Amino acid sequence: MTRKQRLRRVATLCCHCLRNLAFYRAGSRRNIPVFEKQFWVNANGNFLDIFVMEWCKLFADSSGKHSWQNVIRDQEGFFNGVLQELKTTETEFENYITEMRSYRDKFVAHLDSKETMHIPKLEVAQNSVSYLYDYLRTYEDEGNFFVDAPKKASTFYEDYLEEGKLVYDEHARLTSLSSRRSEIGGPPKKGSK
Repeated sequence: MTRKQRLRRVATLCCHCLRNLAFYRAGSRRNIPVFEKQFWVNANGNFLDIFVMEWCKLFADSSGKHSWQNVIRDQEGFFNGVLQELKTTETEFENYITEMRSYRDKFVAHLDSKETMHIPKLEVAQNSVSYLYDYLRTYEDEGNFFVDAPKKASTFYEDYLEEGKLVYDEHARLTSLSSRRSEIGGPPKKGSK
């Protein structure tokens, strides 16, 4: 795989991460899905799980082919920058990585014997993946590698958060309309006035 291909794949993974987080947040309030039907609960949970799995590929699997450590040239500069962006220490960030890895390993990749699932705070993951994406575009692009890619991680995230909210709002509107119709006897029959 060429360096350009590897960088583009990591950037794509960052985008997958942010899009899934945006869709998860669009459909939940305080980590509780806004709709109770199993389709929506399952979709919302899947958005969270994919977000965590993709984030772990970028930050929790240092030997993985998509790890930031395998594409960033100035690793010390990047790592110090991400810690500064997150306003955290190396130890705190390592603890956070352990928490995300545990969620992935105990509830997503395998269903272990733990009975209570604790969703990690997602702001750290969002900010770290946004920082990585913007860093790739700013410091690692050696020849228009990202010419067709989103310009900023924050804009990309906000666009998909808005799209997700529109879908959930439309479903709520249709559900409300449907329940009102059933309360008054349903839609008019064909041929009736």
